[in-house]
Amino acid sequence: MSFMGKAGLAVAALGLAAGSVFGAGSASAAGDQWASIAVSDGQAIYGTSVNQADVESAESAAVADCYLADCQAVLTWANGCGVLVESNKALAWASGATRAEAERKAFDQLSTWTPTAVLANTGSANLSGAHVVDAICTVNAR
Repeated sequence: MSFMGKAGLAVAALGLAAGSVFGAGSASAAGDQWASIAVSDGQAIYGTSVNQADVESAESAAVADCYLADCQAVLTWANGCGVLVESNKALAWASGATRAEAERKAFDQLSTWTPTAVLANTGSANLSGAHVVDAICTVNAR
């Protein structure tokens, strides 16, 4: 996985931080399954966790899976899917109730730095240089 811009990553982190914990699903609290994605600051390393009991466990497991000291949880969600996408210019992430919804949101975020990234969602990934790096869904995702 390559990062072309720390600035793009930082802006994406700021832009998505507010909604990252609340991004998906509306299942009852008793059956919530949490997942998270952590990324390093410019080292092209990421980690994931899935099907954790709570936010803290999900974030801790993702940071541990990333294994670098500067890794931070950038996306945490319950009862759905999270997707990490990249282009030659930036990295973006988003969550949704389904993988398709999460991919659409992530490519929309990526289009801030790579305007043609939204084409990747229609099968024209070669035109944008954008692609899915990883997709993680909890067991109770739709």
